[in-house]
Amino acid sequence: MLSNYERLGISPGATPAEIKAAYHAKLREFPAHTYPQEFKEIRAAYEALRKGETNQYEDFLKTRPLQAEIDPELLKQVREKALSKLEVSLDDLIRATF
Repeated sequence: MLSNYERLGISPGATPAEIKAAYHAKLREFPAHTYPQEFKEIRAAYEALRKGETNQYEDFLKTRPLQAEIDPELLKQVREKALSKLEVSLDDLIRATF
């Protein structure tokens, strides 16, 4: 059984424009009134590739949860540095406020 790419006579890395051009070329080669079965197969192959490309772009734009891992040692260092910057005496706080 031929793949959709083979049915249209193109490589798997074909651009959308190349896919469309190959589709139209195959339709001219196999007109619906003369080759109804081939026409249906060509049309199905084109639709599958076209929809597959659309799904690929939709997947690219789909929102996904952020997956991140934080090194516990690095987090500890950041916390210690932040706390050392926050240490303020009561006198310093009063002077900064008034």
